[in-house]
Amino acid sequence: MDIITSCKQAFPDIRVPDAAHYYSEHIAVWKDIFENNPPWKSVRRSGLYNRGNRPLKRLNTAKCLCDEFAALTFSEQCNITIDDAQYQQYVLDVLENNSFWDSMPDLIASAYAFGGAAVKVYANDRLPVLDYIRTDRFVPTEWMGKRVRGGIFQSTQCSSDKIYTLCERYTANGQVYNKLFRSDSANDLGTECQLSDLGIKAQPKTDYGAGVPMFGYFKPSISSNVEYEIPLGMSVYANAMDTLAALDVAFDSFYREFILGKKRIIVPSAAVQTVTDPDSGQLVRYFDADDEVFTALSAEEGDALKVTDNTMELRVDEHVRAINALLNILCFQTGLSAGALSFDAVQGLKTATEVISQDSKTARTIKCNKNMLAEMLEDVIHAIVALGVWLHQLPRRAYIVTVGWQDNVVIDDNTLIDNNIKLVQAGLKSKVSAIMEVLKCDEDTARQELERIASEQSVSGLSVDDLMGGGEDDQA
Repeated sequence: MDIITSCKQAFPDIRVPDAAHYYSEHIAVWKDIFENNPPWKSVRRSGLYNRGNRPLKRLNTAKCLCDEFAALTFSEQCNITIDDAQYQQYVLDVLENNSFWDSMPDLIASAYAFGGAAVKVYANDRLPVLDYIRTDRFVPTEWMGKRVRGGIFQSTQCSSDKIYTLCERYTANGQVYNKLFRSDSANDLGTECQLSDLGIKAQPKTDYGAGVPMFGYFKPSISSNVEYEIPLGMSVYANAMDTLAALDVAFDSFYREFILGKKRIIVPSAAVQTVTDPDSGQLVRYFDADDEVFTALSAEEGDALKVTDNTMELRVDEHVRAINALLNILCFQTGLSAGALSFDAVQGLKTATEVISQDSKTARTIKCNKNMLAEMLEDVIHAIVALGVWLHQLPRRAYIVTVGWQDNVVIDDNTLIDNNIKLVQAGLKSKVSAIMEVLKCDEDTARQELERIASEQSVSGLSVDDLMGGGEDDQA
């Protein structure tokens, strides 16, 4: 049974969007591609006797793309700041205890693949718990504009030949409704049963009194051209599946190049021996490649006795260029700069700091996604604080939360030196400060170095101002 139908049966009084086609025709396809099980996974054989289908060798570019998006989005340190020290420490402890920093990269990668992901917050044995949910297990039911404020989470578990389906409805005001269903078939939601039947300690209804949703939802910053009525996101490769298929075809050709282009030697027919297969009784022809001493052949035709190497030259460079061309097309379709993905091991993939240090299309795309992710993290933090108040672990008071990103720009030494020289020449930086930054030393060491430079250059007739571009030294 599809998730939309089961959610409607579980909560008949709630407006559940009619989006079954979106889950079955789009999200399910994106999931298959992400799991390296695309619709084009096999191709027809063209042989005379071995006709049929053969598996296509696949590059699985979709997963590589989503992993790179996740790395660029979450590889730099995320700063969570609350203007209340007690709240801040509580939130950081909850995140650490729930493996938040380890789980988020995987969750974000799946969000880029499936079009979204959620982090829900709840209490288990009086302890705050975070659960990381893919969008194929979530149905939005309340939203403001395009920001999801309420929805239904669904999970399935098999036990004792029974299929249990847990449906959890989260409202915009912090209420959670839990319903458990038991069935003999995966095609039927079954009948409602007690939560304790599956060992679930939650109550059928819990009001956290938060006034905010007890979850946060993230979707990629991509304009949807598939579904306009509900606020679910799109996969980053939703409009690039033809390119993904072409990449797999090119990689399959690259792989087969080494099979079809393997070493081939033409030998005279007289050098081919015949032996009877002891198992089948059939005659088998073979050339004894291990006979390194002599072979008795008729010498009537000299040219016919030559052993000829007929090995074809491998088209490695052609395949690499073709794959790189397709990767550039994929970058264009997914909002990345040309060359952000490369099949060339020398160039490789750009890091987060490399793309941020450039005014690139990749940097702008990642910035948009970080803004979306920051909204989701703020919702999760509000839910954690509300849960702490509900558990009587925090007092109730006003606070302000800020999510920031440390996009540390890494520049090489030559660029660092050039930047400092330009600032000194413009009178915007002292020579002492420039030396401290370039040599990575303290102020006393920088002053001593400046004095040594001055004494050495006075012998040659040059001054420090000549080297640094002039200007007064700010040593006051």
